[in-house]
Amino acid sequence: MGKILRLPTEGLALAVATEWDRQEGVLEQSSMYLTNLSNAATDKPVPQSPAERASDILEFLETDTVRFRVEEPAHLVQLQALAWDPVVKWVQDRHQVEITWTDSIVAPPVAGETREKIGRYLTSYDSWSLIGLQAIVEGLKSVILALAVVDRHLSVETAVALSRLEEEYQIAQWGNVEWAHDITALHLRASVAASVLFIHLNTEVSSTNRKSAPKS
Repeated sequence: MGKILRLPTEGLALAVATEWDRQEGVLEQSSMYLTNLSNAATDKPVPQSPAERASDILEFLETDTVRFRVEEPAHLVQLQALAWDPVVKWVQDRHQVEITWTDSIVAPPVAGETREKIGRYLTSYDSWSLIGLQAIVEGLKSVILALAVVDRHLSVETAVALSRLEEEYQIAQWGNVEWAHDITALHLRASVAASVLFIHLNTEVSSTNRKSAPKS
């Protein structure tokens, strides 16, 4: 008998059930994003605490894509500034932190206060939600973009485009295998969208009105 997958909210349970209902013929596990995230939350014999998961996510801040800029060409330097600076400013204002960037290969240090404040924000989420947030960070290679998309400051499409800024620039310059590029971009958008949904479904407050049992 298979293992029962127990989920924390009704909304997430319905969404996972919908993923299974859409499977026809061969099971496409790679397309079952919510199921995979739920499995990740239940597979570990000793679950991580929110503080432990937040600490893992914070490790990505040091090598955040948005914190690494190019020195040249000038057009890409300008493109990165125009695209990334507003998001960095939003995160700084939203969380009252300082975020620096570099145009070298050496990662700039993350201020202790910045780490502390963002860590405190992350631990306001439960462990399940943090699994979704970590998946977004890993997909976008950016804590900064992940914070913006989870707080709905950026759409999923915009966040993915910003995470792929340099890659898209290089493709525009030199070309690429078109179908491979499209599949990669679509998969990333679907994965990030599902992870955002996973977070919101785990933090939902059920407002379902249930009928009272008839009085005898």
